[in-house]
Amino acid sequence: MSSRSQETRKKILEAARKLFAEKGYDGVSMEDIAQASGVRKSLIYYYFESKEVLFEEVWIGVIEELEKELFPEVENEKSIAGAIKKLIKKYVEFTLNKSELSKLIARERMNILENGESLSRAKGKYVSLLNKLEKIFEKGKQEDVLNDIEPSTATEIISTVDSIPRKSLIKSVEEFLLKVILKEKVEH
Repeated sequence: MSSRSQETRKKILEAARKLFAEKGYDGVSMEDIAQASGVRKSLIYYYFESKEVLFEEVWIGVIEELEKELFPEVENEKSIAGAIKKLIKKYVEFTLNKSELSKLIARERMNILENGESLSRAKGKYVSLLNKLEKIFEKGKQEDVLNDIEPSTATEIISTVDSIPRKSLIKSVEEFLLKVILKEKVEH
């Protein structure tokens, strides 16, 4: 793919990401994306055969960006309690600092999970993320650093932080999650 071609594709993806975050999958047409990206609608179909394919590409990119924020530092942490604390902190930071992306996740999470047959790549990517989170909490349970909370519940709670509408509450939610999930306060 030529650099001009890559640039056009990138412009389409960025416009689509912004619109999907603002209006949701159902609220955005290919015409909207064409106008926002400054390209003809037919050119979008040259790169992406359908709105679903374009949405999946956007979704997978967003989840990959979230994973890059969460897992490298968590995996380097020596203690599981420290890893869980870092995981919560990083998820909250992602929600606060990458609001367009976290808004897209919050808005479309259920659509992805419920429409798995038509959005199977997107669902697979999201389920993979949830499984990685749950494995970290399972290790915390095995090493007895979790309060009386199931790893699946901890995963569900942390993965919905981006749904909190008032950003001013999110930092206090971080403290709350640490108290609810971990047995004792972990200092760094």
